[in-house]
Amino acid sequence: MLEALVIGPRGKMGRLIVKSLDSAKNARIAGALAPKGAEYVGKDVGLLCGLGKEIGVKVTDDPESAVRDCNAVIDFTFPEVSLEVLKYAVKYKKALVCGTTGFKKEQREEFLKASEVIPIVFAGNTSILINHVYRILEYLAKNVGEFADIDIVEMHDRFKKDAPSGTSLEMREVLKRTLPEKNVNIHSIRGGDVPSTHRIIFNLPGERLELTHHATTFQCFAEGAVRAAEFLLSKEKGFYTMKDVYGIS
Repeated sequence: MLEALVIGPRGKMGRLIVKSLDSAKNARIAGALAPKGAEYVGKDVGLLCGLGKEIGVKVTDDPESAVRDCNAVIDFTFPEVSLEVLKYAVKYKKALVCGTTGFKKEQREEFLKASEVIPIVFAGNTSILINHVYRILEYLAKNVGEFADIDIVEMHDRFKKDAPSGTSLEMREVLKRTLPEKNVNIHSIRGGDVPSTHRIIFNLPGERLELTHHATTFQCFAEGAVRAAEFLLSKEKGFYTMKDVYGIS
């Protein structure tokens, strides 16, 4: 059974992950970790996250005990927080799902190094459809990418701190594997309460293909994160993506 620790339970994603865990058949919330001294430390996670009931799990700000008492960590916070959580996950050899974005290259390499010890899913986007979009992009890159002008337009809510989004960077990475010399522009829009929209445009003379993914709520990311954590329970170590989780070949 998945016994998950949620990092940042009062955050936008933290709340949804708690709800997804609560409704999952073979999972339970083992703990919730808050920033040191947060005013909601000691509160019941169920009441804090809108489950409408107490679940007997209190929010803590002690990462040592929180990580020790779970079998998987789910983290959608900020790079500085995630890197600190990573240290404890390695120390106690716990599976880690990291959906945090905005890492620098050298910070991403810390996760690669840690995957030699623990199993990690590192993902800019945990939704099932966006990961099928990546597969479609591989096909398009191989078959028409050489002849097309390619642009990625991404839109998120006004509170998203990083730009470009982790998803759009992953999209460009997918395209550049086949088209290393191709210039792929990313255009970022921040505003309102848009959960996530990504449009990939292939422009050719006389015609244009637009591939668009809309996340209408953030719940698809939370469901994907729980599924990723469940996937990791059977792994001893390794660096995995959501393609592995969803079995996309």
